Amino acid sequence: MVKDAVCGDCKNIIFFGGVEVYGCASKDSAWNTIPQEDRKKVVEERIPIDCVRFDVAPRDLRIKMREYREVGITKVYGNGSVQLPSEIRQILRIKDGDKILWIRRGREDFSFRKVGFKGERTREFKPHYQ
Repeated sequence: MVKDAVCGDCKNIIFFGGVEVYGCASKDSAWNTIPQEDRKKVVEERIPIDCVRFDVAPRDLRIKMREYREVGITKVYGNGSVQLPSEIRQILRIKDGDKILWIRRGREDFSFRKVGFKGERTREFKPHYQ
């Protein structure tokens, strides 16, 4: 039994995508004791569990920990328009009339970028459609 095992560091973790994002290759692991709605959280927030089938994966096979930083809250208006927090507008150099590309990252997770934005470490990101 491995105490405080992290599923994202185990060779048995499987990435499916879709509704059931992660799975475990070991049928008799502690994974089956975790409620289905908590499994994604256990992996991505690196919540330790006790598991008899934990097998540490090489560093390049581990699921990276996601870090989220809250920037601001905006209100959605009747026609779907929203205001961007000023900090985001400054970072992405967004001005009135610029286009925003919305990117779906999973089932209920979205991100966005300014169309054509070239940051310090990123290359230009163009949408597939306009």
